[in-house]
Amino acid sequence: MNAPVNIVYPINNGTYPITDPSNPSLNSAYITFSFSVTRGGGGNVVKWGVDNDTLGEAKYYDMFSAQFVWKVAGGQHKFWVQGDSGSDSVIFNV
Repeated sequence: MNAPVNIVYPINNGTYPITDPSNPSLNSAYITFSFSVTRGGGGNVVKWGVDNDTLGEAKYYDMFSAQFVWKVAGGQHKFWVQGDSGSDSVIFNV
């Protein structure tokens, strides 16, 4: 059974973009985000965003998943997912 809210990427406490050797501090970077939510029955709602900005919202029946790329400034950020099935968040750095 799936977790009600599953943030796949970015990984909590990760630093992005991942490079070898690591880059010095960046002003901004394009980051891939991925998550899924599960809740039986119709009329479910989910919202997601970075820091204080809501980036998207969807209505779904049993399961919804999304993957997208968003440009974020250098520094520490919070990616969050909130919906009828619960909520989750991760902290990451650019």
